[in-house]
Amino acid sequence: MIEIWPQANNFANKLIDSFKQYDREDIDDKYHHIDKNFRWENYVWTSKNFRRAHIEIVDATESKKMWVMHMCIFPHYNDPSPIFGFDIVCGKNKITGAFHDFSKVDDCYLYKTYLNRMEGLNWSKPRELPDWAKQIFSPQMLAVGNIQTQEEFDQLTKTVIDNLQLYIYNIGVGYADKDYKEQHNHYCKYQKMNPHTPAMMVNFGVNKDVFTQFMNDVLFQEKHE
Repeated sequence: MIEIWPQANNFANKLIDSFKQYDREDIDDKYHHIDKNFRWENYVWTSKNFRRAHIEIVDATESKKMWVMHMCIFPHYNDPSPIFGFDIVCGKNKITGAFHDFSKVDDCYLYKTYLNRMEGLNWSKPRELPDWAKQIFSPQMLAVGNIQTQEEFDQLTKTVIDNLQLYIYNIGVGYADKDYKEQHNHYCKYQKMNPHTPAMMVNFGVNKDVFTQFMNDVLFQEKHE
């Protein structure tokens, strides 16, 4: 049995450090909360290579015995690169769920490379997805749960870091004479249909209206102009 929370925080710091060379965007103070029982932090970066990168950390280890991280990177609207996603939910001694994907925007080198790379992961545990998830996730989405050993934890985190390096190195390389705003909006629309995200945050003590606004303003922005 391993202690997950300290390692999860170290892993989050490594991911955050991956973006230190990019421009940090200010976020409304109402989307941050830090006290001894609950920590909610959000980081957003922009760059010439990607439109938006977001990391959200929810530390409810004192009050609810849970630690959660969400990460999403959106390409610029004229880039066919996929959307990078990663979510992890941790109890004290095990990861109850972790999900990672390059969600398709268009056929491109980066998306195909991800599919080929992930095809050989025999420790991923495919599961029946809800309808909203089937709309946006790739056939090779990584889905694991009940991780309780150091080997499994290291395997998961290495996969995510390796894929992040692949993504950051290649995103923004090939632009197309297209506008993929509709595909990005499609992804955000269906992500916001996940009922577990707002339910979890309200359970942690975040005001429901504040979190609904957060989903639209920060988590999964849609652009229609």
